[in-house]
Amino acid sequence: MSKTTKATVQTDSGQPILLIAVGRQRVGKTVVLNALAQHYQERGADLRIWNADLLNQTHSISKFHTDALIAPPGNFEDTKAWIEERLQDQIANRYDAILDVGGGETALNRLAEEVQLVETMELHGIRPVALHVIGPDIADTDYLNNFLRTGLFAPAATILVMNEGLVTTGRSANIAFARVQQHPVVLDALAKGADIALLPALGCMGQVTDRGLTFSAMARAEQAPGHEKTSLFDQARVGRWWNVQMPEFFGSLRPEWMPRVPAAVEAAE
Repeated sequence: MSKTTKATVQTDSGQPILLIAVGRQRVGKTVVLNALAQHYQERGADLRIWNADLLNQTHSISKFHTDALIAPPGNFEDTKAWIEERLQDQIANRYDAILDVGGGETALNRLAEEVQLVETMELHGIRPVALHVIGPDIADTDYLNNFLRTGLFAPAATILVMNEGLVTTGRSANIAFARVQQHPVVLDALAKGADIALLPALGCMGQVTDRGLTFSAMARAEQAPGHEKTSLFDQARVGRWWNVQMPEFFGSLRPEWMPRVPAAVEAAE
């Protein structure tokens, strides 16, 4: 799978971004957002995390980020109103943000149906970034097709994240994702300026998410209270994934589409 390696950070003088992952349920949207949040927060990004995925309790992004704001219990209208409040605060205070809306019919869909969400945020100086998380199943392109066809949430900054962790056949990522990459809707997205990024698989991902550990903490052999001690081999697997494989993933992302970090960090890297 061909990828273009890019710089991993943008400086804090860039445009604030709003990262939202979309896709079918159980394709790894929260994993992608969690990894991005950890990577950029470790580098000093002024990044807010919003959890509007009220159906995902066990592996919610809030489990890994105690500073995440959580939408209060309620119906879609309540969640939509909460998201609107968060977006207005972002516009006013100019920070970067990650929004986890979950899968299926979401409050994001409702909001996008009522307002031109992308255009509205861009008008107020915020760059929306859509992360379409996709597995090797052709049906995984349905969300992408719906958003492109309807224009509900189809920003110029669109990344097609091919999740290698969803490949269950033992095939290589290049082979497993070949049909998906040649699908007309994917080709259409690429023609409109979308990028492709390959998220490498981590076989023991469940050992990390079940414990609510950060990837760095697991690699450092830190333990989660109330859980069995992690395997030293799983610690090594996470260390290789986070410190060797994931930098290539982060490096394939356009810096202007990612959270901003202090200029001193950029210079050091």
